[in-house]
Amino acid sequence: MSLDSTTGEGLTKQGDTKKSAGAPLRAVCFDLDNTFWDVVPVIQRAERQMYKFLEERYPRVVAQTTIEAMRAARERVALEYPQMQHDFSFLRMQSLRDHARLAGYQEELAEEAFEIFIQARNQVDLFSDVLPGLELLSRRYRLSTASNGNADLRRIGIAHWFERSLSAREVGALKPDPAMFRKIIEDTDLAPADVLYVGDEPVHDVVGARDAGMRTAWINRTGAQWPETLEPPDMVVTSVTALATLLGC
Repeated sequence: MSLDSTTGEGLTKQGDTKKSAGAPLRAVCFDLDNTFWDVVPVIQRAERQMYKFLEERYPRVVAQTTIEAMRAARERVALEYPQMQHDFSFLRMQSLRDHARLAGYQEELAEEAFEIFIQARNQVDLFSDVLPGLELLSRRYRLSTASNGNADLRRIGIAHWFERSLSAREVGALKPDPAMFRKIIEDTDLAPADVLYVGDEPVHDVVGARDAGMRTAWINRTGAQWPETLEPPDMVVTSVTALATLLGC
């Protein structure tokens, strides 16, 4: 089925699909945060668990700072290390090292606290459509993921669905840098136009993938309006199962 099919609920055709007419779609690549799960409560819960651990094990840290202040400190670290802004794990670890030093603790604090955080960060509640949608799509398409975040699909338990999963940390660049999208097909027989990139963020996901030569799908779970200043995606869907329907799976 061609990319401009318009059957099913929760989906619409958008934009110019002429570039999809020449070659069939062969692969679907997904964003993760806010595409497969709601990331804000995940991060908030992980930070609370880490803070509780610090309160119990390293009380001088929490005597000096709050969760909100720790977030601000991490933002300052990003400014101090602009060359590392693609590596969210480094930024959090470095800010924890700073907290350890200021409170008079050894840097082992950072490793221990980060492990508490990352365990909780990978305890996500998948949207109900994700697994059924992946099951359908996997019958016809090669699947992969490319994310700015530091989710670990092996810890989450869904790595087996994907041929390849990359993070900005591994690539050394953040979306919408085309390098993120090109890397996902490096050393494969896929061309950019063979791939549909699916994500929730208009610039990072849709514009970035389009600039890299991929086809694009905006997953709009919240009823948001597409920015008028941006060229629309090739398609809009509200769920992974709706995408599978649109693609004839």
